[in-house]
Amino acid sequence: MTLQESEHDDAISYKAINKKCILVDMLTKALDIIAIEAVTRIQTKTHGGIRFVEDLFEPSPMECWSILLASNNAAGLAASSWLFGFSASVEMSHAPNWNVGNFLESYPAEKNLATSTWCQSGHSQRLVHALMHSDSDASRKFLECNTLYCSIRAEDCFAASWAHFFEVVAAGCIKSKGGKEVQKLMNSLTECSLASLTSVSESKTISESILSSQGLSESPDTTPIGDLCSLLLYSLSVSSAFDDTENNEDLLLGMFGSLYESANRLFAMTQLGSATSSNQVAVCSIRQRLLSCALVIISKFEKLSDKRTRERSIKYNEIRIGLTNLAVNALQSLQCVQGGSPEAEAINDAFKPSKFSYDFACKGENGDSTFQLLRTSISLLSQLSPTSHDYSNYQSHSYGVDFTSCFKQRNALQQLQYHLSAASSVSSLTYQAVHGGTASQSVALIHSNTVDIVKLIMTLLQTLVDSGSSTVSTLLLLAESGCFRSLIDNQLLKATSVAWAPKSGMVDDSASLIVKRHRGYNAPVQTHLSGSRPTSQKDLVHEIWLVVVNTYASLLRSIRQQSSTHEKVDEQIVSQLAPMSKIVFDFVCTYERGLFSCFAALFNEVHAQGNLSNKGGKTSFSSSIQSSSFAFTSNLLQECEAVSFLFAELCTGNTRAHFLRSCGSIYKKILKASVELAKMTSSFLGSIGNARELFMALSDAKAMLDQPSAMMDAHPLLAEGIPNARHEAIRNAHFAHSCCILATKEDFRDAHTATTKDASGESESTHNSTSSLEQSFQIHVNNKFIAEVEQVAGCCLFNSLAVVANAHPASESFVSLTPEEASQLDVAAMINPGAVVAVCPQNTTAQSLKRYRIQKPQSASYARTIRCDRSTRSITVKYVKSGEIEHVPWSWLVGMEDTSKKHSLFSYLPAAKSIADADVRGQPSLGHLVLALKWCRHFSSSSSSLNDATTPPMYLVNSVAERASILLCTEVLLHDELRDSHSRRDETTRKINMQLLDLFGSDFDSSSLSAVMNEDVLESIKLQLKDQLHEASLEREEEKKMWEEQTNWDNASFFGGKKREGRRSPFRSLSRKTSSDFS
Repeated sequence: MTLQESEHDDAISYKAINKKCILVDMLTKALDIIAIEAVTRIQTKTHGGIRFVEDLFEPSPMECWSILLASNNAAGLAASSWLFGFSASVEMSHAPNWNVGNFLESYPAEKNLATSTWCQSGHSQRLVHALMHSDSDASRKFLECNTLYCSIRAEDCFAASWAHFFEVVAAGCIKSKGGKEVQKLMNSLTECSLASLTSVSESKTISESILSSQGLSESPDTTPIGDLCSLLLYSLSVSSAFDDTENNEDLLLGMFGSLYESANRLFAMTQLGSATSSNQVAVCSIRQRLLSCALVIISKFEKLSDKRTRERSIKYNEIRIGLTNLAVNALQSLQCVQGGSPEAEAINDAFKPSKFSYDFACKGENGDSTFQLLRTSISLLSQLSPTSHDYSNYQSHSYGVDFTSCFKQRNALQQLQYHLSAASSVSSLTYQAVHGGTASQSVALIHSNTVDIVKLIMTLLQTLVDSGSSTVSTLLLLAESGCFRSLIDNQLLKATSVAWAPKSGMVDDSASLIVKRHRGYNAPVQTHLSGSRPTSQKDLVHEIWLVVVNTYASLLRSIRQQSSTHEKVDEQIVSQLAPMSKIVFDFVCTYERGLFSCFAALFNEVHAQGNLSNKGGKTSFSSSIQSSSFAFTSNLLQECEAVSFLFAELCTGNTRAHFLRSCGSIYKKILKASVELAKMTSSFLGSIGNARELFMALSDAKAMLDQPSAMMDAHPLLAEGIPNARHEAIRNAHFAHSCCILATKEDFRDAHTATTKDASGESESTHNSTSSLEQSFQIHVNNKFIAEVEQVAGCCLFNSLAVVANAHPASESFVSLTPEEASQLDVAAMINPGAVVAVCPQNTTAQSLKRYRIQKPQSASYARTIRCDRSTRSITVKYVKSGEIEHVPWSWLVGMEDTSKKHSLFSYLPAAKSIADADVRGQPSLGHLVLALKWCRHFSSSSSSLNDATTPPMYLVNSVAERASILLCTEVLLHDELRDSHSRRDETTRKINMQLLDLFGSDFDSSSLSAVMNEDVLESIKLQLKDQLHEASLEREEEKKMWEEQTNWDNASFFGGKKREGRRSPFRSLSRKTSSDFS
């Protein structure tokens, strides 16, 4: 009888069972020997390596392995467990049990046995008495159990050996086989392992049910299950590394369902109180591997198309909710025990603890398995948590509600807060030693483990807060559990937030402080020698701080969205959401110094740069170029992004008014800090955009050498000549370079990894003595590091512009009026000539008007006041859009300006010719907004030459362009209205108008920003700036005509020569060039 045939018989003879045990034992020994031989051949690279066992993992053998591994018998498992319990009950745990040979000697005749009848014998104590008579029925039942015990033990040993053997095979195939072969093997191993786990877990469930009816418990041996879980995790992990296009949703969903069913059964069999302390390692290890397998499968499934059928979505969500329950179950089973295990566990090995203990020191195997279970459980919950972008259909929204309900029923948030409190308490004690560099290896290990747990839990909470924007029950549950208050009182944040913050949090008062270490890094700042590389390491606690700041910012956004949704639907929910904003206000007040100190650090970090040799060295030429007055590391800029995001949310919607009333002084500091941040980030980004555009123009000019006909089409950036353009490109590149501090080895590596072909070629020739300055500076603005910080700086700029736009005094300078209020008001006494009013027919309802905010066309029209007539109660106005003059009654006014609130935040200065001049200006100016828009324009004109993977996303560029354009329009109009008529004709006005024309174009020219801005927004801005654009357009035409009349185009030399009187025209064309001009 073959092994496969024996699995399908209901009644099996003792001889057949004996044959199976012998064959399985032989397979086990053979696999062990082959595994040793395979390891030897693989390591020595002799005798074909892994090839000699290829026949064992072909499709046909793999099918046989799968059938054999899935041959677990429920009655056999129960018999095995019963025999283990019986031996223990008579204090024979270490005595040899009956074997098949003894049974055959007593019963030489072959007899059939029904494996399901053995459990009818009753409790073990009755059997002890019955075994005194060898011919009794009880004795026969005992021997039957012993026979099944041998069979199950053989199968278990075989499963463990098989798993070990194929781990060796898999490792050897990865090194010697191609990707497709390895992937095929891993998929087969995954299917076999999962099928075996399914069979084992099902059989164990049945056997446990049989045993529980007899008052008995199952055998604690979990070795085969642990080995199979290990192989399943290994094969899934390796398989996920390949881009498996053949994976389909049904296959993965089936695997996902099988894994959950197996995990659910195994979790039930390893629940608290059922495992002894000696078996705790194996139990926690099995649980951890099962949850890790779920993580891998979810990751693979999410990579597939998100457009799933309704049935698949429902099944997928049901499995995820089930796994959420298991992950929370794992958290509830763990407790933190610092300094050792409970005393009872140490005294009695049979003690069954109420919870599994973990130690942050991870001493020994026990601490490691439980701690890893903690990490994996939290990671899985983060993966299972609904996210804000998931709510595209009803099933996704329903999943968010079910997930929250599961969390509430299982008290998951209380468990998370317990583990968060334990980890935060320990890490707050170890932080100073680690941050100061005096910690021992054991203390550093404890600190790393605790900070890891804190970060995982904080990240999970942030994900839940984000999902609250779509599921209000999640927000209410978080508030009810006290999570937001607990973050404010977190011991780790309180102990460490002051470690990197200077004594003063103001931007202007901290520039002279001596920086001992980079903010957000552990290693002290070093005095870099020429050619040395940075060695700082990122402070993980600082990353936690960023997560917390982003969490509170996301909380404000979720509250605003949910309040808007339920405003007219459920007033009770709105009343429950209102107090949450005050919690954010309390957080800002508690950590005010830490929040504002990051902006001061932008100036402090300049003193930590030394001689800038940590950025790859400097030339004698670069030492003579002006560097920036501020500098930042990657961590510091990310902190500025997080804090500015929080500030932007505080100044949005109704939250702004509440925050202004509650924290007026902090509100003013936020506006001031945001304006300064906008100035610095626009200077940095503007220098990058200018440098890249100039380098590209110079590259195009070189290409023109072979195209004489193109010499007449000069690039506008080269109007001052190629030498000047090259010099300006270098100055801008150096400025951007001086803003960045390379704090880690990774930063240094990325800063020398070019992102464009030109920069890559130049970086290789940087050390060549004949390489030009232009070549050596190319990589400063075209490398991987600056591409990363560029995107973060873009987010900082957008957030700061959002604060300035929402908190701008002009945003509240327009007062809305009803027709009744306008008719009863003495308009002549309140409105002076030149004031802007909103005119609307009397039968139109009034609405809130924002003159300095671009919005969709409304029925109201804006007009400038010419005069008021009290006798006729009318006003003469000139419409902004059409220019028509009309007499309208006072009752038609639906809005007017409050001139007392009209003042600007940016000085009236154009973008400086030198980027260094723009940096040293005290007050932020209109020129900084122009620089920001030039950076946005750069992407519209050069997107094809940039690597898409290293450039900021276009939606960010679009958002910055629109924000900066609207704010620039607002400031220009304010300055024009507030200044006298004489000052409007000066040289500064002319330069600003020309720069506006360069950005937005005239009525006859297309805007250079059209590719990065919404057409309606752009047209609205051009409409409001039509006077400025018209004046600049006329001046440009006059200048062009004058230049064409005075210049002899045939004899004009583009490269130097006699200096001309007056300004150089931007309309000059190239005439004659030689190859020496481009050297």
